[in-house]
Amino acid sequence: MRLFRIIIPLILTTTNAFVPTVMRGMFALSPLSATDDDKNLNINETQKLSTIRAPIKYIGPYPCLALRFPKLATKSMEKNNTGISLDFVMDTAANTNTINAQVAAELSLPNVGKAPGGVGAGGVIEGGDTFMLGDCELEGLPAEDKFTFMSDLTASALPVASPASAGLLSLTFFNCFEGGVEFCWGKAEGNEMVIPPSISFYGPENSDTNPAEGMSRVPIKSIPVTLLPSITVRVNGVEMPALLDTGSPITVMNTQAASEAGVEAFNLDQPSKSNNPFVTFTNNLKVTKAISDGNIMQLAGANAVINLLKSNSKVDVSIIGDDGPISFGAGNIFVGDLPGLAALNGLGVDAPPALILGMDVLRTKTKMLYRGQQNEVFFEN
Repeated sequence: MRLFRIIIPLILTTTNAFVPTVMRGMFALSPLSATDDDKNLNINETQKLSTIRAPIKYIGPYPCLALRFPKLATKSMEKNNTGISLDFVMDTAANTNTINAQVAAELSLPNVGKAPGGVGAGGVIEGGDTFMLGDCELEGLPAEDKFTFMSDLTASALPVASPASAGLLSLTFFNCFEGGVEFCWGKAEGNEMVIPPSISFYGPENSDTNPAEGMSRVPIKSIPVTLLPSITVRVNGVEMPALLDTGSPITVMNTQAASEAGVEAFNLDQPSKSNNPFVTFTNNLKVTKAISDGNIMQLAGANAVINLLKSNSKVDVSIIGDDGPISFGAGNIFVGDLPGLAALNGLGVDAPPALILGMDVLRTKTKMLYRGQQNEVFFEN
């Protein structure tokens, strides 16, 4: 997967400032209580009794679920011509569903409350209005199989909604399913997709099937306050905590982790300061080339631009499970200190070794079964 230049406001949020493919929101937005799952989503009775599978679509590198809202319509739609389909990025490292504020306005969604402010990768973010989306169906199913998948779905217009999609679905969504959620990222052979991307939802009464069969269990440790999922990874033989993040297309480790794991990253020479416009132009040209070559990604933090530097060589990544390490092979990752992560139990600039485990690593396995209620995740061996 090739990523290009990124200029990202606050939380690693999609922008089309310079190139089409960029990084989107990854992190905690506000505290999540153990009861918020039931407050925000009502699971349809049909869903409790069966396994439900729907297609995953990719918008750039972001895995998305399409939901159809049969009772919604835009202002320009003809009377009685209702029904809107919206794409949502699936993000296991966010704890608040979000909706793009412009989408909420166009659909005239009712305001049902206010979401508190929180923290993003680049620092503190403001809260926002919470809107009622209402009943939804899974898009992509045959007409005869459509049903009300969920009711009373809500989402908040926080400053992290991505132009690449209508918003994101968070742990509030995924933790509703007692039997877990299976992400099948898809498998390609050459130009042919031999296993199409899909997502399966398992209710509590799926005793006839065991989706975790043949997979290795990895315990999840919830980060205090935010309840975001943390697992243990091994990078070049060094173990460290990692945020499990399907909303990030890349894996990022802090400088302390890179130092201990012996990961060397692209050397970004600090440009010399000068009032000479030709020197300034030369400095900017060097940085621009490094960005276009994929050696630098940039995050617009609260006070300054943060550079994420690509590792000079591929690094070995494993996830520590009950039965030992699960190898995810070797690949390039990025190094950088994200100040907003200081709130996530010490994942900030002065933190011990820590890592954001993104889709570039996760997609090396075809499937992942996430069980939030049981604090566990399963991967293929």
